[in-house]
Amino acid sequence: MATMMHSEYNDDYDAYNDMMNRGAFLRNLRRMAEQDEAQRDESSNDQTDSDTLCYQSYLSVQAVYDDYKHVNYRQVDFGIVGDSPLVIAQDRTVGKGGFVWDSGYILAEHVSRAKEWQAGSPSVVELGAGTGVTGLCVARQVPQANVHLTDLPELLPLMEKNSSTSKNATAGVLEWGRNVSGQYDVILGADVVASIYDSYGLAKTIYDLSHERTKIYLACEDRLAGSIEGFEGHMKSMFDHVGRSKPNSANKNPKVWIFEIHGKRSNQ
Repeated sequence: MATMMHSEYNDDYDAYNDMMNRGAFLRNLRRMAEQDEAQRDESSNDQTDSDTLCYQSYLSVQAVYDDYKHVNYRQVDFGIVGDSPLVIAQDRTVGKGGFVWDSGYILAEHVSRAKEWQAGSPSVVELGAGTGVTGLCVARQVPQANVHLTDLPELLPLMEKNSSTSKNATAGVLEWGRNVSGQYDVILGADVVASIYDSYGLAKTIYDLSHERTKIYLACEDRLAGSIEGFEGHMKSMFDHVGRSKPNSANKNPKVWIFEIHGKRSNQ
């Protein structure tokens, strides 16, 4: 009996030690996760206050490329863009559209450096603009352009707020496939393909907003290859040239690339 009780006591003691060891292991994992998060925060440690990310500081390091690295900031300060400061507000209450993404900045730089569309006073529309970072960077760097930001109704207040300091930028509601009117010289879209359910609806909206000389630039990430390939197929049936190019941008996110599309066909 004594031997059995001693054995049972030992079993209980081992289980207790095992539980305590597991607790210590989990606490260590938590500390490691916190340290990892702190290292990520250091990549943007030059912000002017706790609510503002200095984007140029991020570009100087570029240690992290995940899509959610900026979401804890109320606004993103891009410094001098064109000839004046540009600060973009973020709003987590409206979902993913309320944040600045790498693809938006990359597209803005790529398009602003492409000179083939900038003659005269070109009309530019951005689809799925969200914060408006792409269109507003373009508006500042190409001041002769007239830029119109579009997205769903819930994003309109954020677009209007961010565009209020740009004289050549406006904002409005555009739901793909519905009430499409007007044609533009340039069509922009950052990450619009990755999350769509109706790739044909987006392609048809772009087609309807185009004329025969329209230039289309779309920044994409390889997250949902099936959606991108389906969309690409629709565009090839509507336009003569549908090509992929490497971005021309200081942001070197390796997952982002650019669709360059032109040559609207008249048989649709």
